[in-house]
Amino acid sequence: MARILAMRARLRRRTRWSRERVLHHQTQDLERLLEFARQQSPYYRRVLTGGGPLTEQPILTKSTLLASFDEIVTDARIHLRDLVSFLDRPDVTDELYLGRYRVAATSGSSGSRSVIASDPTEWATVIASYARANEWAGVRISARVRPRMAVVSSTAKFHQSNVVARSIDSPLVKTLRLDAADDLSAVTRQLDEFQPEVLVAYASMLRILAAEQLEGRLNIRPRAVNCSSEVLTAQSRALAERAWGVRVFEVYAATETGGIGAECAQHNGLHLFEDLLVVEPVDDAYRPVPDGVSAARLLVTVLPSRTVPLIRYELTDRVTLATKPCTCGLPFRLIASVDGRSDDVLELHGTEERRVRVHPVLFHRVLEPLPAHGWQVRQSANRLDVLLVQPGAEVRDAQVVAQLQAALEATGAQGLEIAVKRVDAIPPGAGGKRPMVVALKPGA
Repeated sequence: MARILAMRARLRRRTRWSRERVLHHQTQDLERLLEFARQQSPYYRRVLTGGGPLTEQPILTKSTLLASFDEIVTDARIHLRDLVSFLDRPDVTDELYLGRYRVAATSGSSGSRSVIASDPTEWATVIASYARANEWAGVRISARVRPRMAVVSSTAKFHQSNVVARSIDSPLVKTLRLDAADDLSAVTRQLDEFQPEVLVAYASMLRILAAEQLEGRLNIRPRAVNCSSEVLTAQSRALAERAWGVRVFEVYAATETGGIGAECAQHNGLHLFEDLLVVEPVDDAYRPVPDGVSAARLLVTVLPSRTVPLIRYELTDRVTLATKPCTCGLPFRLIASVDGRSDDVLELHGTEERRVRVHPVLFHRVLEPLPAHGWQVRQSANRLDVLLVQPGAEVRDAQVVAQLQAALEATGAQGLEIAVKRVDAIPPGAGGKRPMVVALKPGA
C-alpha cells in the first residue's frame, strides 16, 4: 500500500508538468525500456533493431505474445503454462505467483486469453493509474476518507478488475465486488445494502443499473460513477446521469496495459496517460493515422513494463485522437472517442462475391434511438439477430428490420436475413460483458 500511495503521488505531480517535459520523460523512459528488453528478454534481444526509432521496431500481436511468452518474459522462472495452471487452481485467491507477482488475464472474448504477471512496482503503477482516473472523477482517498466502492464487472479470480479490487480493499477503500453476469435482482439488492459512494461498472451494466434506478428497483446515491471496458454511448451516459444526478466519467484501460486514459471534469475526451504509455493509432495496414481519423487499432508501448515488456503491443481498439487540446490544462493528448474493437466489424456478403465490412456505428445509428432498455446484434452465417430489451409498445419489428436493411444495402451488403427478438435482458458473455455487436469469428 505504501508503494501504491507513493506512485499515486508521483503521477499526481506529473499532471502539472509541461507538454515538453512529458515528451522528454517519454523519450527517456522509452530508451530505458528498450535497453532493458534487449538485455533481459531473449525475444527482444532477437527482434529489436539497434538504435532505430520506435516506429521501426516489430509489432507485438496477442498471438505473438502467447506464442513467444516464455521468451518475452524477463524472469526465466515464469512460463505461460505454469501461469495458466496457477490461475486455474481453485484454491488461488489473493496469492502471489512465486511469492512476488500479481497475475491477471483477459476474459478471452476476442478468441484468445492474454496472461500478464506484474511485479510489485508494476502493479503499484497499475493501481495508481486507476487511482488517477478516480481522482479526476472527484474521488479522493486518504487515511481520513475511506469511500465505499462497488465494482460491477467480473468476479473471475483472474480478471484484472477483480485483482485490482482485491488489492485496494484495505483500510483506505472498502470495496464490494459484484459479477455483471449474476442475477440482476441479487446485484441490485447487494448494491442497496452496500450504498456505494463510488460506482464502477461495465458500460452495458451501467445502462442496466440506471434503468433499474429510474424504475424504482434500485435506490443508491453514488457521488461518483465510472465506467470502462465497453463502448459508452451518449444515450447510456445520459440515462446514468439522469438516474444519479452526477456526471459519468469514462475510463479506457486494458488488462495488458492498465489505465490508458480517462476523462477530466471537462468531458472533452479521454486524456492519454502519456507518462506511462506511448500510443500509436494505425490503420489495418499498420500505417499511422492522423488526428481526427478513426484508427483500426492501437499500438501501445507500456513504459513501466519489465516482467513482460510490451513494446508496440497491438490492441484491436478503434479510437480517434482529438484534433484540439483540452481546456483543462492537463499536458496529455486527448482521445476523442473509443468506438469498440476492430473485431466487432462485421464482414457481410456484397455484390459480385465481394465482402463488405460494416462498422458497428451503423447499428448504433439505427438502434440507439429506439425506446428500449438495450440492444445487441448477433451475427451468424447469413443472418443477423437483433435483440431488443423490453422495447416500448410503439416499436414495430418490421420497421426496425426495414431500417436496418436499407442501411446495410447502402453499404453494398446483400442477401442477409434480419430477425428481431424481444428479450428481458441481454445474456452476458465472457467476463460478464454484453457487447452491442457480436461478430462471427473467422473460421466459424
